[in-house]
Amino acid sequence: MTTESSPCFNDLNIKLGQVVQIHPDPAQPQARCDCLLVGSLPGESILITAAPGAEDFPHLEVGQQVVIRVMSANGVALFQTCVLFISDMPVFMVYLDFPQAVQFRMVRSASRVEVALPVLVYSLSCPAQSGVAGKIADISLGGAGLELYEDVGEAGDLLELKGKFDVGGIRRTVKLKAEIKNKKARASGNTSYGIAFSESDEEKLLVLFGFIFNSMAFGDVQSVS
Repeated sequence: MTTESSPCFNDLNIKLGQVVQIHPDPAQPQARCDCLLVGSLPGESILITAAPGAEDFPHLEVGQQVVIRVMSANGVALFQTCVLFISDMPVFMVYLDFPQAVQFRMVRSASRVEVALPVLVYSLSCPAQSGVAGKIADISLGGAGLELYEDVGEAGDLLELKGKFDVGGIRRTVKLKAEIKNKKARASGNTSYGIAFSESDEEKLLVLFGFIFNSMAFGDVQSVS
């Protein structure tokens, strides 16, 4: 589940130098660009600049309405604002009107998103049942729904999933340990499994969190080939 609230800007505890995202056209939420928050004058304005390495910072004009997206450890904040001033000297900076309203969406551990992520599944309980192809159909921080083309085990068996997780354009191949919780045969001949993750590697869990967080933040059904 997700929880929506309306905190004020200061409640977000954004640090100077933090990467945020700008949507130059609120009607096109997928058109976005990384930028840096470099200043804030409470009640007056906030300042952003292009993120290091950014190649195509969007063209902006004074008076233009934009949306800023901020990711935190437990959710996503959005606020609409207006371009007040653009400075090119001594460095490029964009002055934005101080946000009057912030929409915050909390991401909980049970938040589940639909995906279409190809995976290979290996049974740790029965090594003979390994390298089974299929896909993750939905996923949360706690577990996932698998659709596999062959049988890979029964409830209580331990598995390892191998897949390519895309997080903000960065693709990582990750292996995740899990346990089968339930199993159901499909009319198509495939088998669906409900699994619970049992992974303890923090780096892998960070990739998993980023993948789910990114899916929820941008509302995409992610498919990685």
